[in-house]
Amino acid sequence: MSVDRRYALLLLILALILVGCTREGGVFSVSGTVTEKDTGNPLAGAVVILGEQRTVSNALGQFAFPEVAGGEYELKVELQGYQAGLQKLSVGKDTTAGIGLVSPLPVLQNNGFHLTDSDNEIVQDGGAVSTPSLQLFYYTRYLFEQPDEVQIDSVEAVINGVPWRVEDDAEYWMGQGGYPLEAGENTVQLRVWDSAGWARTSKLITVRFQAERADLRLVLSWDVWADLDLHLFKRQPTEPNIFELYDEDRHVYYSNSQPVDFGEGPAQNPVLDWDGWGEGSWDGIFLPELTPGDYHIWAYAWSVEEPTKAELRVSFDLNSPEPQGESYALEFSEEDQAMPIYVTTVRVHEDGTREFVYCEPQVGYGPPP
Repeated sequence: MSVDRRYALLLLILALILVGCTREGGVFSVSGTVTEKDTGNPLAGAVVILGEQRTVSNALGQFAFPEVAGGEYELKVELQGYQAGLQKLSVGKDTTAGIGLVSPLPVLQNNGFHLTDSDNEIVQDGGAVSTPSLQLFYYTRYLFEQPDEVQIDSVEAVINGVPWRVEDDAEYWMGQGGYPLEAGENTVQLRVWDSAGWARTSKLITVRFQAERADLRLVLSWDVWADLDLHLFKRQPTEPNIFELYDEDRHVYYSNSQPVDFGEGPAQNPVLDWDGWGEGSWDGIFLPELTPGDYHIWAYAWSVEEPTKAELRVSFDLNSPEPQGESYALEFSEEDQAMPIYVTTVRVHEDGTREFVYCEPQVGYGPPP
């Protein structure tokens, strides 16, 4: 073997050794799932801490740290209502960790709640709905095997990993709430707290939103106690953009939830599928088929008791692989009560193309209720 070839072989061996050393003391990924230890139910919203890094578990209880230096670590997981979980990890390669959290409460019974669609039909795990909303009902006497052993303090629904409040009715020992769905598959869980602050979470239920056509979805949401209303007017570009509270001419809102004058047939007419109020609530409008014209979107502060931040999401083509849309941040104060706020206009052209445009807003009065 020539000197040059031996030199090249030596360099190759050294390079391989260096790569191996770099990998052993290099950067790796750490991923895993947070669950209830005794049920295996995934836990969304848990704070996962590894060294100086932290993240939050998703709707499936999953977490990931894509870049972790090799070494010894303590993985810590915290979620309100559960004992903190600790696990020691030795990271010298890509690592998967599963950690179960403990609560002293009895196991949550899955028959203590059920889901319904917009037609009040029961929705089973793995089922599908044709409108992008869902209702959840729970019954306190069935949430735990021995209901007298648990003093329930609060209940929330966890939709796609996001907590939403559930309105309770103590007189009838039940509660309910409506929730907006995303395109495709959605996850639903119930989480219950007792008076001492401990929590339990139900099994994960999946519900798929699928429709032949789903052109437009509006969701107005807010966090603090308020009653905000979503209004949608359809006009021609030659008509003015006037907010008239009680005028029902091509106007969908809480008092005219299923108008019939936007287009021809149910598919071309919008539905107000949820009219929310209180803390952490929302309003939603769904329209399967957009037809040519201007769709003016307004928000109305029916009741505001403190500064309120809201978000309006405008989504198109929910049944497509990649829905498009825009989000608008809105702010309301007590001075805005009984005042409409113009947000934007969706203009649909004759060829079906859409764009956001600004149309000079005017406020009218309309007929009395």
